[in-house]
Amino acid sequence: MTNTFRKMVLPTTIATVLFASNAIASTATVEATSKTGHELQTSNAAQYQNIDMDARYNDGVLFEHESNLFWGKGERIKVLSKTGDTLAYTEESEYVHPTLTKHGRKMDQAVIQVDHNVYLAYGFGLDTPVMIEGDDGIIIVDPGESVQMAQAAKEQFRKITDKPVKAIVYSHNHIDHISGVRAWTNDEEVASGQVQIIAQEGLTAAVANWSSNLGTLFGHRTSYTGAKHVKEGEHGTVNDGLGPRFMQGDISFIEPNVVFKDKIETTIAGVKLEIVNVPSETKDEIVVYLPEQKILHAAEVLQGENFPNLHTIRGTKFRDPSMWFKGIDIMRQFDTEVMINSHGRPVEGKEAVDNVLTAYRDAIQYTHDQTIRYMNKGMTPDELVEVVKLPKHLAEHPWLGEHYGTVAHAVRQIYVGYNGFFEGDPWQLEPMAYEQRAKAFIEIMGGRDNIMKTANAAIEAENYTFAAEILSYPITVNKDDMEARKLKATAYKAWASDQVNINWRNWALNAAAELEGTRDFSNMISFASVDVLTALPSKQIFDMMTSTLIAENTLDVNMTLVYHFSDTNESFAIEIRNGIAQLHEQALVNADVEINTTRATLNDILMAGPNAQQVMGQKLQSGEFAFANGDIQGFGQFMSYFDKPLAPQDIMLIVR
Repeated sequence: MTNTFRKMVLPTTIATVLFASNAIASTATVEATSKTGHELQTSNAAQYQNIDMDARYNDGVLFEHESNLFWGKGERIKVLSKTGDTLAYTEESEYVHPTLTKHGRKMDQAVIQVDHNVYLAYGFGLDTPVMIEGDDGIIIVDPGESVQMAQAAKEQFRKITDKPVKAIVYSHNHIDHISGVRAWTNDEEVASGQVQIIAQEGLTAAVANWSSNLGTLFGHRTSYTGAKHVKEGEHGTVNDGLGPRFMQGDISFIEPNVVFKDKIETTIAGVKLEIVNVPSETKDEIVVYLPEQKILHAAEVLQGENFPNLHTIRGTKFRDPSMWFKGIDIMRQFDTEVMINSHGRPVEGKEAVDNVLTAYRDAIQYTHDQTIRYMNKGMTPDELVEVVKLPKHLAEHPWLGEHYGTVAHAVRQIYVGYNGFFEGDPWQLEPMAYEQRAKAFIEIMGGRDNIMKTANAAIEAENYTFAAEILSYPITVNKDDMEARKLKATAYKAWASDQVNINWRNWALNAAAELEGTRDFSNMISFASVDVLTALPSKQIFDMMTSTLIAENTLDVNMTLVYHFSDTNESFAIEIRNGIAQLHEQALVNADVEINTTRATLNDILMAGPNAQQVMGQKLQSGEFAFANGDIQGFGQFMSYFDKPLAPQDIMLIVR
């Protein structure tokens, strides 16, 4: 693709740096400027070249409707209304790959009607809430990613019917599929059974895991994945791959009152439903099938019209690809004439649905199996990504564009998931100390100025990631080297403009902002929620504390704190013992500090955040937080042994 940015800006940057560093002598950069291997890069694949922005896909079985809002002829699906708005950035720009722009143009806000009683609020956020209208009420599948986003969808649905909510289905535990629930119901309606909230039995525990020991890091990395530290638009995120935009707002959660393991068949408001666990992206993923109408809600088993995130680069535990493609095989057994999804446009026609499901599962299995095959030949991740490529019939399938996941980063995770980090060469087991290693590389590379010259030459040759890699060494040695940091940022911005994958693009742009010192923290993604916190089991709250112990300050400390919760009839002890903190699910005798309180009181204190001490003081005065042994001084001493999370501004992922 033509890139004005490269043509106009890069030479100026390169010249500036060369003269600034007094680098006149030529440097051998034959390999750094070689084009060898460019054809292996994701965005250089044939299917991402010469994009026709107005063309509609049609292979005779699977074809885009002229509205660009669903797949099929429109015999059962129709666009009921459009708002005229889009949350995606859809203008053509030299800073955005045409493939991403075209992908964003599929995401106009609309209410799409599927059959006579099923409606989608499409394009109002990352997720697509679905309303199924029954005889005397409605069923909501996936309530939305925030209360505000859900309210926007609800306004559209209430133009169709004012029937009461009878049930809400959480397709799985991710934030964008549950957090809008309080726009639709409240605690009283759920507690009374007036409204059913249906989920797989593992969902609540998985929701609690949002606030895991790595919650601080994952929250920060999620903001990088969404490019939340730069402005939206041509120099930032343009869409979120799965949908136009993750619409931030209030995060709510109400625990499900109907849970199951494998499958339930039920009738709600006169609508027959088969709800089935399909382990895939998550183990608690469920799909909803309407047998009388042959409509399948495929949830996020299919991650929209994208090759799936078999691994998410924001960070997660291993996702098993073999579990995922076998889960799709469960869905292929349904007699489906219309398929709707949490992300992506609905598909009409039995053959078309089968086409999509088969191609999707085949792409996952192909990636998994061929990675395993080449691993058994001794290949390591850097080698695997060069040989594991989808064949033409899958690479060019319209539901497998690498806008969200990529084959390349899936391959790397499959290797690590099965084999671990160690590739076999023993130097990896005990490499030279981190900063000393950077100094040694600078030395053998001819010094810092030579690295700068080589990086400039690599950028001009469009070897952006190589330039960024070698610039990491002088930045590690001198984190205030703004000349090197800005040059690395230049490399990332240029690389970002060429990417077809939104997550790769976003990480590069956020990395550039960190390097330049221009990160904007006003739009960060936060998972903080009163509802989620109060849903956490007490055990998990205390268990999270153990990994925050400042071990070096407690090597000679032996001290125990006990909590008694009268409202939940629970007791917990945290024992500090010579550099570790052990959690006990019962009280220990002779504890240094022993507290009688309630779980509800602890929630009040935790949610007070920076005002926690003030709230605790109020609870002490009221007797809701009382010391059975020890005192506030002892409590303060105990808590001083635990670390506090860094502010996001202090966490550097690139400059290190």
